[in-house]
Formats: sequence, structure tokens, C-alpha cells
Amino acid sequence: TKAARCKKAAGERQVISFGARRMHPALAPMIERNAFVGGCDGVAVTKAAELIDADPTGTIPHALVLMIGDTVEALKAFHEVIEPKVRRVALIDTLQDEKFEAIRVAEALGEDLYAVRLDTPSSRRGDLYRIVQEVRWELNLRGFGHVKIITSGGIDEYEILRLNPVVDAYGVGTSIANAPVVSFALDIMEIEGRPMAKRGKWSGAKEVFRRRGTLETVVLPAGTTPPGAGPWDALLKPLTKGGRIVRDLPPPRTIRDYVLEQLEPVSLDTLRRSAQRRDF
Repeated sequence: TKAARCKKAAGERQVISFGARRMHPALAPMIERNAFVGGCDGVAVTKAAELIDADPTGTIPHALVLMIGDTVEALKAFHEVIEPKVRRVALIDTLQDEKFEAIRVAEALGEDLYAVRLDTPSSRRGDLYRIVQEVRWELNLRGFGHVKIITSGGIDEYEILRLNPVVDAYGVGTSIANAPVVSFALDIMEIEGRPMAKRGKWSGAKEVFRRRGTLETVVLPAGTTPPGAGPWDALLKPLTKGGRIVRDLPPPRTIRDYVLEQLEPVSLDTLRRSAQRRDF
């Protein structure tokens, strides 16, 4: 998935799902939950955070800076009323040059400032890498090396790979929330135990096996033993029988850990969907 690709590209750097605001509110919590399962380190929507048993993650918004009229004053107001456990992340691209805004907010909050965020629009961006480099230099020069740099706005896995040397964390929205879909269908494959499917589909119940320690996967008729040396793990596990749930689902964090474990031996190039579609 796009979330997995972004996390794979970021490595140890955090990736936060920021895409919920551009989706229907009824869908946003599940989109963010699935982005977390796919590898993102956090989510921005409160309801989504409840689903994954975590605190939501975010920054002060452009709206607050615009209403107050000054980045530093907006940050001070936020700092005054928001509980201390919430990290102070200053958004520095709203009104003025990012370098000078970074210096101003760092001098205003000092050790209490956790990070600055650049959400610079592409129409005004130039080379974001060089802008971030400049901000990092100025912060370090003035003794604010503890302040992390977060970027967002038009970020995908390729931009992450380019920015990794100078960025500490990413907010990824559109490329995850509006990622191309993985095409699939739900079809009848057998009726009362008798193989039956529409044209173009492979009829009959099936099993999916993966050779342990590899990504080699085979789809076989139910009851068939995989060929060659094993061991093979059966990937399909019944969730319902006779209309009743027959096993407990693991929590989202456990699923995410499994996803990240599966991604470890996979290079970013091979995560691209390839080969012909196969209709099972």
C-alpha cells in the first residue's frame, strides 16, 4: 500500500497520516486506521486515534496563525492553553519566510519547542531540500539543534527518499488517502460445495500458502498440498462460520507490527504492483 511504501522509504523517521481532512468524515477514521496498519506511525484524527488506542498527532494549523495574525503569537497562545503532554510543533510557512519564522519560534519557546513544520505550497516552494537545509543550519547555529524538522504537502515515497538526509518526520496526506486502489472483487466460487463461478474466474474453494521465510505464494484448490520443499504457512484463516465470528481479531498495533516485519526483506522497487492480474 502507499502507507507501507512511505514508511519503507522513511525508515526510522516518523510518518504521520494527514489525509483524512480531504475525505468524507464517515470514512476518515477508517482510512487513518488502515494507514496506521499499513505502517504510518500516527494519525491526526481523534476518532481514528481511538480506533488504534493512541493519541492523535498534529501541529498548530494555518487557521490559528491566520486568525491571530502572527506565527509566534499563535504559538504562544497554543503553548499557554494546551496541556504539556502535547508536543509543541510550530507551523512556519503561513505568513513569512520559513528560515526567519523558524528562528523566531525557536527563540520564543526555547527548549519547549519540539519541532517546526514546513507545509510550503509547491507554487512558492522552489527547492524544498535547500529550504530545509537552510532552516536546519540557522537553528543549529543558534543552539536549537534539538528542534526537529517536519515536512508535509505533496509528500510521497519518492520525495521522502530525497528529503531523508535533512528531514526528521513527514506528514503525508493526499498520496495515502487518495492512493490508487488495489482492484479486487467479491464473487461466488462455489454453491453448496459445488464449484461454480462466472466466466473469467477460477471456480472452487481455495487455499493460499506462502513459503516460510520468503514471499513465494501459491493459490491452490482447497485440500491441496503445496508442491516442493516447505514449510508452507496457510494464509487464509476462517473469520466467520455459519454467520458467527469464530476467532478474535488482533488489535491494529499488532497487525502493524506484522506488516512492518513482512516489509523488512522487501525493497521499495519490488513493492510496485507488477505482472498480470490473476482472477482467483
